[in-house]
Amino acid sequence: MKKLTLLFAVAFAVVGSAMAQMAIPGEVFAGNPARFNGRKVTIKNIEIVKSDANHGGPAIGGPAGAVHGAPGAVGTPSAPATHPCRPPRGFAQVNLFFKGMPEYKGCFFMAENMKTQMDRECGHENTPAQVTFRGDSRTGYMISFYRLGM
Repeated sequence: MKKLTLLFAVAFAVVGSAMAQMAIPGEVFAGNPARFNGRKVTIKNIEIVKSDANHGGPAIGGPAGAVHGAPGAVGTPSAPATHPCRPPRGFAQVNLFFKGMPEYKGCFFMAENMKTQMDRECGHENTPAQVTFRGDSRTGYMISFYRLGM
């Protein structure tokens, strides 16, 4: 009986951890980011937006295939007001483009040395990726893992 109970406990733990590591589509996250507050989340169907090598910010032009209108032009949706993204000391902002919900703008950041390595791997170009992070919709999300070319 003890072995059977232990077997069920281990099986339950394995299934639970496997479910926790499944990547969800970026548009599901962007639809209700507060639902994931404080939880480790892995998202897919996103692009890491290239950074300007000289300034460290996003390059002019934005994500590949994005359509930009003049501010205040008729028919262009206005982006909702967001809080400025202020990563903690030692961290750098990462700009993500959500393919299924391009209007979503969240505050994502990672350690500066990790960001430098990622920029080298991306070649300063927009790159499809899968990222794992934890955080809060009000303060931002710290990226702990990324996988390029997904």
